[in-house]
Amino acid sequence: MSLSQTEHAALTQIFEAQPDLDRWRLRTQNVEQPQTDSELALDDEIFPQMAISQYVRLSLASSGEHLRLALDALRAKQLYPSSHYTVLRGALVGASQVVWILCPSDREERRERGLSAIAEMYAQMGKYYNSLDDLPEADQQRLKDQKVWLKDRRDGVAAVRKRTEALILTNVIQIAAKEAFTSPSHHEAIPRIWREMSSDAHVLCWSVFQRSSFGPTDPQTGISEVQATGSLENLAKAFLPSYRMLKHGWSLYDRRCKQLDD
Repeated sequence: MSLSQTEHAALTQIFEAQPDLDRWRLRTQNVEQPQTDSELALDDEIFPQMAISQYVRLSLASSGEHLRLALDALRAKQLYPSSHYTVLRGALVGASQVVWILCPSDREERRERGLSAIAEMYAQMGKYYNSLDDLPEADQQRLKDQKVWLKDRRDGVAAVRKRTEALILTNVIQIAAKEAFTSPSHHEAIPRIWREMSSDAHVLCWSVFQRSSFGPTDPQTGISEVQATGSLENLAKAFLPSYRMLKHGWSLYDRRCKQLDD
């Protein structure tokens, strides 16, 4: 299938991310520790049981993995009208979370944001463990032990936090967009893209309609045929901001990991 000039330009921009994604993949294969006395090393001291720096690294790795999966599908000449966006939503959320945690210059604010993300992780783990109460009796003791471990972690996070509000992903996306992009158009577009891709993630379908073409309306039923063939232009609008958000996240991570006197 031949591509239009616009489609070719979109595909070229997407594939230009490949070298960075490969480089970041190699970095996440080994554990990296912040340099001694760096900002992130000092941030980590508040809750060493789950270091903020390592939580951030997991988010960086996950975001890059999602972007690589989106690229792998394109290399296989597959363009998915909905599932491509569920993958890119994960990439955008992971990268935005990193930017949101690391962008404040104030250490206490960075710590609070990192701890709120860790607290949310533990809260969701708790919901999962509570759903396992019907496990076979042979597995119940291990589940009880894991719940005790989790309670200790959750209590530990709560003890060092200064605030109690829960993680609100909408705020994370909005703040990260303003930090990573200078254009007001991006400040508006990125939260909008995230909301649209949430429809794909939850299989609510309305996002597919936004990207589809409609045939003539049947005058008797008022129904028209929808064609959702996928669009490289639409895909680029989601892929490129997610990639650029991740790039900014890695830049912040490297900056916060360097010794303060460097």
